[in-house]
Amino acid sequence: MKIGDFATLVRPYKGYRNIELIKRLPYTWLVRICGSGLELEVYEDEFVLD
Repeated sequence: MKIGDFATLVRPYKGYRNIELIKRLPYTWLVRICGSGLELEVYEDEFVLD
C-alpha cells in the first residue's frame, strides 16, 4: 500500500466504493472518495486494494 493507490471499500459509503489513498496516519488512512472528492479516515481492514 502506498500513497496514490486505488482501493475499494468493503462497505460502501453513501453509495461510493472506490477510494484513493492520500496519506498514512498512525492508525488509519486518509482517503478520497472517487467521484465525490470527500475525504475520510478509514482503517486498513475497511478496504481492499485494486
